[in-house]
Amino acid sequence: MNYRKLGSSDLNVSVIGFGAWGIGGAPFWSNEGDHPSLSAIKKAFDLGINFFDTAPVYGFGHSERLIGQALKPVRDKVIIATKCGLLWDKEQLGSIKKVATADSIFKEIEQSLERLDTDYIDLYQVHWPDVDTPQEETMSALLKIQKQGKIRHIGVSNYSVKQMQACMKVGPLVSLQPEYSLLQRKIEAETVPFCLVNDIGIIAYSPLASGVLTGKYDTTTRFKDWRGKGILGEFTGEAFVRNIGKVDQLKQIAEGLGKTCGQTAINWVLQQPGLSSALVGVKNPAQMEDNIKAVGWKPGGEVSKEIDHLFAAGHQG
Repeated sequence: MNYRKLGSSDLNVSVIGFGAWGIGGAPFWSNEGDHPSLSAIKKAFDLGINFFDTAPVYGFGHSERLIGQALKPVRDKVIIATKCGLLWDKEQLGSIKKVATADSIFKEIEQSLERLDTDYIDLYQVHWPDVDTPQEETMSALLKIQKQGKIRHIGVSNYSVKQMQACMKVGPLVSLQPEYSLLQRKIEAETVPFCLVNDIGIIAYSPLASGVLTGKYDTTTRFKDWRGKGILGEFTGEAFVRNIGKVDQLKQIAEGLGKTCGQTAINWVLQQPGLSSALVGVKNPAQMEDNIKAVGWKPGGEVSKEIDHLFAAGHQG
């Protein structure tokens, strides 16, 4: 496993991080049960992964509990990241509240510490920006709980450059967690250069585009989970068909490298400027062992150019 410094922090994170959205289970994902999930977390640690990312809304706290349970024996050897600022109404799943007020953050941190069964969180991130609350209030609250020793470092997720600038007037940010993959490259124009200049580590989520880049789907696939409801990403319609065409071409490139489509897609993300870690979600230990093979190699220059051109903005495949 390879490790990289996370922005201006003292954290050295594994380039593959364990993304724990999927193990939270319903209502967002189906998983294989707690035992395979716990085994996957432990397998990840055995393979050298030291970075585990979760959030309260992943399974309404279930993901945090599993992470805490599995990693308690090795707590001093791992980096645990969780989030605040996104409240999901259990009774109305379509009702998402982005709340990053001081009072809300003070409540959320205590709940996450309890579920994770730990005294501190290594990286605490605002899940989505709350446009109704001044960034000054949000950051001041985070700095207060940092001073109390409950969190070590502060990061944000899904923030724009302008929103990060507002935060940084109050206190330092060590990381940004955006969606980033071959199929989602919007951050390259403005966000990546900003992070490079300001020493903000980039933690990519959905490097496999929620499974599309594994190559296991085709144009006839109809998703029955959140992907089929138009909540995030392009998983239906003409855009999905177009993306599948690109993925089919990526499969051929990957075969020439002796790798899987998914391994090649993750590897591409790991080669990008400013990238500290790519979060990969798995359901069982076998998937973890497969994804880890994305680390430790580089495709040749011509192959890299071919992949980059195939997934460049405006390329129709």
